[in-house]
Amino acid sequence: MHVIPIEGSYNARGFGRPDRPWLVRSAALDGLTSGGERTLRELGVDLVIDLRESGEQAHRTHGIPVRSLPLYGEAPPATGSLERIYTGLLTDRGDRVAAAVAEIAEHPGTAVVHCTAGKDRTGLVVALARLATGAGRSEVIADYALSGASVRPARAGIAAAQLDALDLVPAARAESERLHLDSPAEALEHALDLVDRLGGVDAYLIDRGATPAQLAALADRAAGRAIRRTAAVLPELAR
Repeated sequence: MHVIPIEGSYNARGFGRPDRPWLVRSAALDGLTSGGERTLRELGVDLVIDLRESGEQAHRTHGIPVRSLPLYGEAPPATGSLERIYTGLLTDRGDRVAAAVAEIAEHPGTAVVHCTAGKDRTGLVVALARLATGAGRSEVIADYALSGASVRPARAGIAAAQLDALDLVPAARAESERLHLDSPAEALEHALDLVDRLGGVDAYLIDRGATPAQLAALADRAAGRAIRRTAAVLPELAR
């Protein structure tokens, strides 16, 4: 894992070779500067996988092709615990989570995956994609936990304004601030424990629409081997 400074975004990290990662994660890229777009293109990024809902998206300032794969199917939650929300995504929206991992596998180049802060939806999809390649659980959780340090300064004011309008009691306010701003290791641990109870990463993804060939392609990509192209057809995904 390596941090990637990007003009016009934040919370960006790459996996694989520093000069040619096989996967990149970040916060929203709508406001990329020309320099930020150039940074991504020089790293080989030629597809953006956007996990946000349509109402979260803004005018894009970059020309990298975008694949829209909204995970929630509704407006993102403003309150609640990270653990409950991750559980909901994994149990109620598992087909969308698996579709995002499959899209990473099927793309022959380098994709950058993002949501709004690049913390929760992105964190979950990237964690499952990396675990499917054989990456160690502790390594994956350590990467996830890095996001809070970038997200909190970037979004503290936005979160405060949103939560002020809800007039929450202190305990609910603290829980919701954690949702918006933090990436505690125990939250991803909770999610991955659930995946384990559901059969483990590979079984979880395959049971929800990914194919063994796609998971093999992820492993090849992470190992630096050429992607195995398959005749498998992905389920129709929202664009």
